[in-house]
Amino acid sequence: MKFEHLLSPLKVGNKTYRNRIVSAPMAFGLIVQNPDAREFTYRKLESGAAGGNGCVIVGETDVNFKDAVRIPGFREFDFSKPEEDMETFSAVSEYATRIKRHGAVALAELVHCGKEMVPFKPEHEAVGPVECVNYAGVKVRAMNKDDMDRIAHDFAVAAVYMKKCGFDGVCIHGGHGFIFTQFLSPLMNTRTDEYGGSLENRAKFPLQILREIREAVGEEFLVELRIDGTDHQDGGITAEETGQFVQWAEKDLTSVHITCGIYEESVKSGTESSMFHDHGLNIEQAAIVKKYTSLPVGAVGGINSPELCEEAIASGKIDFAVLGRQVLADPQFANKCIAGEEDRIRRCLRCYKCFPGSPEEGYDDLPYTSQELALYVGHCTINPLAHLPFDPETIPAPDKSAKVLIIGGGPAGMQAAITAADRGHKVTLVDKADKLGGLLYFTDIDIDKPDLRNFKNLLVNEVGRRDIEVKLGTEATPDFVRSFGADAVIIATGSVPTCPPIKGIENAHQAMAVYDGSIKPGKKVVMIGGGLVGCETGLYLQKTGCEVTVVEMLDRVANESFGMYREALVWEMEKCNVTSMPKTKCLEIESDGVTVENADGTQKIPADTVLYALGMKSVDYDELKAAAGDAEVFVIGDAIKPAKVDQATRSAYLAAVDIQCDAVKGMH
Repeated sequence: MKFEHLLSPLKVGNKTYRNRIVSAPMAFGLIVQNPDAREFTYRKLESGAAGGNGCVIVGETDVNFKDAVRIPGFREFDFSKPEEDMETFSAVSEYATRIKRHGAVALAELVHCGKEMVPFKPEHEAVGPVECVNYAGVKVRAMNKDDMDRIAHDFAVAAVYMKKCGFDGVCIHGGHGFIFTQFLSPLMNTRTDEYGGSLENRAKFPLQILREIREAVGEEFLVELRIDGTDHQDGGITAEETGQFVQWAEKDLTSVHITCGIYEESVKSGTESSMFHDHGLNIEQAAIVKKYTSLPVGAVGGINSPELCEEAIASGKIDFAVLGRQVLADPQFANKCIAGEEDRIRRCLRCYKCFPGSPEEGYDDLPYTSQELALYVGHCTINPLAHLPFDPETIPAPDKSAKVLIIGGGPAGMQAAITAADRGHKVTLVDKADKLGGLLYFTDIDIDKPDLRNFKNLLVNEVGRRDIEVKLGTEATPDFVRSFGADAVIIATGSVPTCPPIKGIENAHQAMAVYDGSIKPGKKVVMIGGGLVGCETGLYLQKTGCEVTVVEMLDRVANESFGMYREALVWEMEKCNVTSMPKTKCLEIESDGVTVENADGTQKIPADTVLYALGMKSVDYDELKAAAGDAEVFVIGDAIKPAKVDQATRSAYLAAVDIQCDAVKGMH
């Protein structure tokens, strides 16, 4: 086997993982209390098991409803009395049943957020190692010994509950600035009693939790610990201290998962890494922890390739790899490795589509409430099957094989062609360009988009693997469409930049021109328009030697983005010294600069090159649609409206499964 270390079995406690691939905790465990969320949540967790992973972990379950609750809306019950809420017990048990029936080991994650709690009810309170006010402005009460005893007992009772549900073990969330980190970190734990000061003292309460869990569940039940190798805070926990803690806890654990960061600084500290972080950002910290323990040690964080996993395991840095968002991007990761088809893996972009952050983390620009977010989590930019409202396995076959014409070879057109061909249709894909890829051609040049480039190339290769007729350098005119005689026409004609009526616009170039080689920017660049295209292109130019100023009329740059991705992008721009000028209007573009106006008055910004990124508009397709005659017509991707890649892949998939299949149309 090509990935002999990654695909070899691993003994963990009394269980054997069939390989070294573990699905990181995903979904909020109790979301299955909601009947509307139940089935797609089960599919999300089950898919990793069906995809061949050795272990699958169900996401956060709060250990009590008093001071551990992170998400509002869950029905409260007594973990010690499952018989009093058999609906919840049965719903949670179903996770374990579905995961284990595919041969994977099933774990449930338990968590207490400590001082990070935002109370949702009057009886809720935030508690932590010391009295403080948390980032959300909530007053935190310092825990006393009674609190510690109660919370340790809550963990133990919740673990027994999961054992009764049929899980093989639990994973304790001890990282990300939650209650374990709060006690272990000398930065957060400034207590002066027996629970503060030395690492030995700071470790007492976390060790108490693990000891009580082990005593409650017995020796055969898996107890795994997710814990920070570093919290990336000056004066915070170090990998060496974590290693020492794990050594002390070893007798009560079966394995360790190394993560990093703190909840209130998720992007900057790497709890959910962005495309600007290194892949596998926790592997080196895990290697340090591994020196302190004989337990299996894994790492999570930005891992999206089997090559990285194999190298890290073969070199002895880790024993297993924990994949989070990557399992959403491609649940078949393990099976594709086994089959030697690693080049067909859809590799996670780390774009935050699946989890954009939460209101409790301080993201006040999300288009979701906390309750809506709990239902939303799990979508994916590059996997159109993720979080579907229906089970794709239940889609009936089309009523007949259709002759399908797809106009446009961007990501939408390619995904539509792939899905339609897999459904048994005869597909022709037409594009006037000389290669497939559409607007994603820029990824061949851009520095920060290697994973998006990989996805573009994957789609091109997947089209090539199928019996799809591809006509490049061919414009689909109305006459072409009429003469083609298609049963179904999918219009994926995309979008083009808009050119605004700014004085002197003839002295500027559209931003994407820097990627197609039609211009070579000078040293000083002014970008008119600070949306995503302007910001990302400006960042690319800054990283390749230009001095970039981004001018934006709105109150903030990258305004159409939100949550974690926007934070990651803006932070990267700041680190690279891109100058951002929000609340600034462009008055005139001249050959040597741009005149702008803002609260400071009118000024001229010198420039060698002026670029603009002031929006996109859909290519007009009315004549093509009319020329299709009686054929089924579907409009997908940017042809619907200019948007992101997620709209392209999802709309393409849905259109392709709709072709000649009336039964599907009512499913979404």
